[in-house]
Order: sequence, then C-alpha cells, then structure tokens
Amino acid sequence: MKNLKLLLLLFSLCFIGCKEGAKQPEWKMGIQTYTFHKFTLMETLDKTKDLGIHYAEAFFSQPLGKNFPDTTYLNFDLSEETKAQLKKEFKDRDITLYAFGVASYDTNEEWERFFSFAKDMGVHTVTCEPKLEQLDFVEQLALKYNIEVAIHNHPEPSVYANPHVLVKALEGRNKMMGVCADIGHWKRTGNDPIEALKKFDGRIKVVHMKDLNEAMEDTTWGTGVLQVKEVINELKRQNFNGLISTEYESFGDSQINDIKKSLEYFMLNSK
Repeated sequence: MKNLKLLLLLFSLCFIGCKEGAKQPEWKMGIQTYTFHKFTLMETLDKTKDLGIHYAEAFFSQPLGKNFPDTTYLNFDLSEETKAQLKKEFKDRDITLYAFGVASYDTNEEWERFFSFAKDMGVHTVTCEPKLEQLDFVEQLALKYNIEVAIHNHPEPSVYANPHVLVKALEGRNKMMGVCADIGHWKRTGNDPIEALKKFDGRIKVVHMKDLNEAMEDTTWGTGVLQVKEVINELKRQNFNGLISTEYESFGDSQINDIKKSLEYFMLNSK
C-alpha cells in the first residue's frame, strides 16, 4: 500500500508540476463510487482514502451510512444539515467531491434541482445522459451554475452508445458541454475506444477508466482486451486535464487488490 500511495503522490506531482519547462496537464485520479455500490458512501470514502485516492465521482441512491440516519441516501433533496455533514466527511478524508453521476431525469424541474444541489456541494462536473431534446436546457443550466457537463455513453437503449450521435449533439455547443468517456462501454458496443477518444479531442471532461476480459467483465488494467496504455497515450496527446474515474462495475473478493494493481499500472504507464 505504501508503494501505491507513493506512486499516486508522484503521479500528482508529475502532472501538477513542470517538466522540461512545459506545464503538464493536471490529471486527477478519482473513484467512481459505484465501484463500491454494495457498501455505504461512508464505507466507500474510507476505502477510497485507504487506496490513496483524493477525488470522487459520486452516484446517487447510495446509502450514506455512519453518522447519518439509516434511511438517508445520496440525492438532491438532502437537508442543509445533512449537506454540511456530508461536506465534512469528504474534507476529513481529504477527498474532493469532483463530480456527480451518471444522472438522467425526465423533467426540467428535476434537472434544475440536480444542478442546484451540485452547486451547493461544490461539484465541478456532472456526468449525465440527457435526452437529446433536453440538451439545450442542460446547457443553460451548465452556464447558469458554472458546472461542466460530461455526457456519458451507456450501451443501447442510450442514444449515446453511438459516438457519432454525441459528436453531432455537441456541435456548436459551449465548451462547458463535453464527454464522460467510458472506454469499457465503447468496447462493449463495438466501438474502438481510441478512435472514439479522438472524435472528442478537447471535449473530454471525465474518463471512466477500466479494462475488460474476453467476457466483457472487469479485470486488472493492462491485462484485458482494452488498450489501456494506448488510451493513456491518447489522453496525453490531447492534453487532457480532467478526472480519471476508476470504475469497477461488478464486485468480487479480489476487487481491492485488482484496483491497487490497476492504479500501479496506470501510474507506471503515465510517465
């Protein structure tokens, strides 16, 4: 664990500092809290802290856990007292709540409440999948609340399973509107993750980083069918400066060890 935390520290210093006189992009290694969806959010934050990760993308509906009422879960209707306590829990663990998602709502009222809550919590980016006809309103909210929007690509029936749909949807839109690039879902839907990343050069806000085995299930980064090293190199080429969101969608007994190995692989191949 000490070696992993040292690698994460060196990773941060490498991308925050300068190299050969040129400022490097600031990559933020984070956790998509769905990785630990079988646990409470407080348990997830403890695991995140133990991994040496300092950023989080939190999904809604996860029970909050210790220090909160048993029935309380993450949602945009939390009381002021609960929001204040939640901020303290993140701060006490030195974890920045960077993003919420992946969100999807039916009404403008729900989208407004979601963005308002995100603003209250100090979130930088929301990852979401609006309906195509909602994009104008979501863009207005991004500008109103000064929060970046990263549109995610779940497989069908999501319209964003096809990268070409998202390319067209973003045409002419403010730079606050961008992409949450889930390289695993691109692979699952028959798209080349590297080519898909190239389509969104300058628009990528968040990357859901993962690797998949032949059965399209989570595996340690660098051991599966995804070209994780090539993904890293493409992000470097684009001067990507957003959130790297570590995501494991299925939970197994070896998951923590897999995440440690994945993070070590990432750090060693990010130099």
